[in-house]
Amino acid sequence: MCPWCLLVLLLLPGLPRLPAGSELRLVSPDLRTVYGVWKVEDHRLVAEASALPAPVGRRVRLLFQVRGQIYVYSGVVAPGGDVWVTIQGQQVSLILLLTQGYHLQLRRNRILPEGP
Repeated sequence: MCPWCLLVLLLLPGLPRLPAGSELRLVSPDLRTVYGVWKVEDHRLVAEASALPAPVGRRVRLLFQVRGQIYVYSGVVAPGGDVWVTIQGQQVSLILLLTQGYHLQLRRNRILPEGP
């Protein structure tokens, strides 16, 4: 099996599940810009409002709130409305993590609208 395939099967460190009610916020590293907020509802990741586009290559933080606990991860905006999340020194697609690892459905199979 290819190394990429194995990475897709990984979950985010410290975050074994995303139960209903969990929240994901995609923010700038200084926490001043919120690019999007989503909640987990019935195995779907549902946007709380329209997400803001972010330029490809922009560094971001992913804040997951699960049952009152906050988990923070670093990422970089990627083409196609995706975010590359750094896990164990490797960059992994957030879309693949959410859909394959956590079995969530995404609207239009993307996280962000295309950036400028």
